[in-house]
Amino acid sequence: MKKCFMLAAMLLSGITATSAQTFGDMFGSDQKGKITYGVRAGLNISNIGGEYGPDSGDELDLDSRAGFHIGGIVDIPITNGFYVQPGLLFTTRGAKDSFSYSETGYSEEATTKYKPMYLEIPVLASFRADVSRSVNVQVNVGPHFAFGLGGKCKYEYSDSDGNSESNKAPFFGESSESEEHYGMKRFDFGLTFGAGVTIKKHYYVGIAYDLGLVNMAIEKEWGKEAKFHNRNFSIQVGYNF
Repeated sequence: MKKCFMLAAMLLSGITATSAQTFGDMFGSDQKGKITYGVRAGLNISNIGGEYGPDSGDELDLDSRAGFHIGGIVDIPITNGFYVQPGLLFTTRGAKDSFSYSETGYSEEATTKYKPMYLEIPVLASFRADVSRSVNVQVNVGPHFAFGLGGKCKYEYSDSDGNSESNKAPFFGESSESEEHYGMKRFDFGLTFGAGVTIKKHYYVGIAYDLGLVNMAIEKEWGKEAKFHNRNFSIQVGYNF
């Protein structure tokens, strides 16, 4: 009986050691080492795509708007060449629209700028490979979750007769009797696709495309048929600690 207990203890110890080693191999023995952290910042080129309704034939035809993002990421090694990379970013989105008209002796122009700001949480699967001792390339894909923090929709009009008009409204939320809102939902969800290069384990340069999947239009404001979606291309630089 004593031998049986000793044998069981040895087996249990072996299983525990093997499990610990496997866990360590997954999370601590990747070619890049243990969990690391980084900061990210860069340029956004964003737009809003969609349509007012399939029967109206009136698709959104907006111009892109330049913005920025800044935040941090965590690199969690799972196994050789594969990471999970959650992050937390402050990011701008939106678009702009412009109109101009001119004839002899008269001209007018109008611009509308959509300027929402989000707190974005990407959770990316990151596939990586060393191409040299100092250069590592990666491909990233995964979902992102975004929460609208604020922002405005601003309209400006002027003509050559000296007439002008300017107003702005909060981008998110429904209009009320006392205040007009543009009528967009605060929550957004979508997919992120990207690629990048890490140089000497610390310096990162990459690109990404965010495809919003949530219809941002509030039905009460725009009707059932309207569909508006965030689109964003970004160029990103960063430093890994």
